[in-house]
Amino acid sequence: MWHSLAGPNVHFVLETAAYLVGARIYWRLARHGPQAPVEDRLLLLGGAVLGALLGSKLLHLMEHLPALLERNDLALWLGGKSVLGGFIGGTLGVELVKRAVGWSRSTGDPWVPALAAGLLIGRLGCQLSGTWDLTYGSPTRLPWAWDYGDGIGRHPTALYEIVLVGLALLATRQRALVASPGARFAAFLLLYCAIRFVLEFCKPPFGTSAPDALPVARYLYLSAIQWAALCGGAWYFALLRRRLHPASPT
Repeated sequence: MWHSLAGPNVHFVLETAAYLVGARIYWRLARHGPQAPVEDRLLLLGGAVLGALLGSKLLHLMEHLPALLERNDLALWLGGKSVLGGFIGGTLGVELVKRAVGWSRSTGDPWVPALAAGLLIGRLGCQLSGTWDLTYGSPTRLPWAWDYGDGIGRHPTALYEIVLVGLALLATRQRALVASPGARFAAFLLLYCAIRFVLEFCKPPFGTSAPDALPVARYLYLSAIQWAALCGGAWYFALLRRRLHPASPT
């Protein structure tokens, strides 16, 4: 059985590195893409950040809403975030700003390597952090079970995600996706929604939580993250089709 070797401090360092590395990759790649006017670029960035913050927090709250309402602890309401919620919210924020300013060209493709790098680094921090991070999997007897510090062998869900995100990054390097502006971004987020939907079956409520964990709510047998993955996946699929087959000008 494998064991967590680090804690909150290492998680903080790796999470910070994920943001910095991701931002660096994005700005380097974005310089070679279509450039909106400076004021529009600032609005697009603001839409992405605000949408990501709201989406990340809202999905986290929905994931644990019954427990949060029962405990009525402000610290629990303020803490926590969801990566998937941030991605969906950030995309929605950018799309709304683009429509408002009349910017029709895709701006998403430079985000793909940036998001992938951020996920790979950030999830490594999650994997090494123990149970306090609340991203562990359900108990398992598989040979690669991971002890997060509670003496129970669990699915190393963050490692699963690292591997699957790496494969998704490679899959979106196909020529047809790279040649169609915005298609690679839509394909990557579509694959990420599928990854998160499947991985949630390896996590509570489909298994046993650590004693200090907030219970995860089920809505018609699925978690809030799974419903978000289904809805987000449908949206990114439609966006992918539109990017691959743009409407002919009239």
